[in-house]
Formats: sequence, C-alpha cells, structure tokens
Amino acid sequence: MLDPIVATGCSLGNKQNPGAHRMGTTIKNPPAHDHDHEHDHVAHEHEQKSPEPARSCCSSDAQPAVVTFAEAPTSGSRLSNFRIEAMDCPTEQTLIQNKLGKLAGVQKLEFNLINRLLGVWHDLPSTDPIREAISSLGMQADPVEEGAAPAASAPAPAKHWWPLALSGVTALGAEVVHLASLGPTWVVALLALVSIFSCGLTTYKKGWIALKNFNLNINALMSIAVTGAILIGQWPEAAMVMFLFTVAELIEAKSLD
Repeated sequence: MLDPIVATGCSLGNKQNPGAHRMGTTIKNPPAHDHDHEHDHVAHEHEQKSPEPARSCCSSDAQPAVVTFAEAPTSGSRLSNFRIEAMDCPTEQTLIQNKLGKLAGVQKLEFNLINRLLGVWHDLPSTDPIREAISSLGMQADPVEEGAAPAASAPAPAKHWWPLALSGVTALGAEVVHLASLGPTWVVALLALVSIFSCGLTTYKKGWIALKNFNLNINALMSIAVTGAILIGQWPEAAMVMFLFTVAELIEAKSLD
C-alpha cells in the first residue's frame, strides 16, 4: 500500500509530464555497430578512391630508346651503328624513325641521343640505303665499327657568333623603330628580314624537310608561324620569335655536349 503523499506525488508527476514514460521507451541510442560500420565503409571508400600515381606531363611524348618494326629478326639480320652529329633531340629522332620505318629490311632502331648514336638492325646487303635515307633528311650518318670502343665525337666546326648577334641586334632594332615610330614600315621590315635570315635559314631548311616528310615538328611549326607573321605585317614579332627560338635551340644543343 502506497503512502498517500507518495501516491499523490506520482500522480501529479504523471499529470505534469504525461509523455515521459512513452518518450523514455521510444528514444533509443543508435547502435554502436552501425557507427563502426559507417566508419569502416568510409575507410573502405578511401582505399578504393586512392589517387593514381602522378604522371609527368611529358611522359606520353617521350620517345622510346628502342623502336621495333619486325616482330622477330631474320636469320641474316645484323647491327650497324652510326654517329649522327645533327641528331640531338626527339625531333630528329622522329624524322629518322619515320624515314627508316618505310625502308624494307630495317627491323629495329636503337637511339642514343646523348652520344648521337643510332643502331640499326637490318638484313640489307649494305648500309648505303640507310645512309642515303638519313642524308635525305639533311643529316650525315657516319658508320661506327661494331665492337670498337666508343670514341669521343669529333668537335663540331666552330660556328660564327656574329650571325646570331646580328639577328638579335636587328630584331631589337625592329621592335624599337616600330614602337617608337622612328621610321617607315619598310625600315622595320628590312631590319626584321635581316634578323630572320641571319639566324633562321637552318630552321626554315629543317622545317621544309619535315613538311616534305609529312611531319609537323617544331621546326615546321616555327617556320609556319614566322611566315604567317610576315604575311600579316607583324615584322618585329616575326624577327624576335625566330631569334629567341634559335637561341633556345643553341642552348639545347650545348646542354648535350
């Protein structure tokens, strides 16, 4: 039997909060298992979505050291090595690769751009067709005896510095005359042409060879860009672009020496 005071207190408490009992029975804490499972799931997603290894922006454009044209070498295949002084970057490698790839009997090419060496696996009776094909690209292939110690390359003929200096001075002069309106247009054009022909003939020659072989390499693109600038009357820009490109080519060649 309940004490009257206690019974009265209980009844009053139930009247003041009639849903307390119901709320106490319906509110439940989320199961710990679900929380742990959620974390496991998130961790699993992190493992699945781990980033791929970073790739170099140039990795897809890097030329392979060995290029194979035949699945298996023939019984009479042999290796002929050549030193090509003009082969110092992937631009020349691509030209040689495309040219020799069309030559019957050539099976594999091995490029060494640092030492300017080319190894050709072939079954040709002589190396004359190979040398003629490379010569048509404006490059000279000197045979290297098989098994001989790699001799140091002969020093390249000293190039005169004054054509490049003249090109830079006249290109800068064309810019100054044009921007400061110090002379008529024909003066700007004359200065630009002197600059372009002082240093850009080699680029034009390489660009023409590339276009003849259906290869849009950097020399072909630069020749087209400079010619286009000339045709629209942008003489100072044409001269400066050709001068800076020649300087960049010179620095690249020196870095391999």
